[in-house]
Amino acid sequence: MLEAYCRHQRPLVDSAQALMGCRSRAEDVVQDAFLKLWEHGTGRGVRDEGKFLFRVVRNLAIDRLRRLALERRHGGCDTLVEQEPAPASSSPEQRVLVSDTLQHVMAAVSELPGRMQRALELHRIEGQTQRGVARQLGVSPTLVNFMLRDALAHCQAKLNSGQAA
Repeated sequence: MLEAYCRHQRPLVDSAQALMGCRSRAEDVVQDAFLKLWEHGTGRGVRDEGKFLFRVVRNLAIDRLRRLALERRHGGCDTLVEQEPAPASSSPEQRVLVSDTLQHVMAAVSELPGRMQRALELHRIEGQTQRGVARQLGVSPTLVNFMLRDALAHCQAKLNSGQAA
């Protein structure tokens, strides 16, 4: 499977990017797909490992898109946590705005209970799955889902009200 992954990595990323519209998210999906297959030993004995990898990546990309859509619908502040920093060529006003927004988000996060902060950090910054966060915190994946939803809603509410200070 490692050999097939190495051989098909670029076309797999290209394929995922076509679905997701973002190269870095596509790379994450391809890497996640490979890690899932590696951890679970899935795919051994498959006749065409390349086709199998493409199918797994496609399914995972679709799942990720659905999850992002759901988070945007119900979480409301998905975009603020995933915003990339302003490019160096941006105007001073844009850099100040991004810096202020980041400060407001950090202030809002600091108001959260410790376990909720940790869940947000593990999931959004370290990139762990909700299941992985649940294992680390010793709670159910459902509780992690609710903690993340509530944390993001809190951040969004603070940004919208301008009271995050």
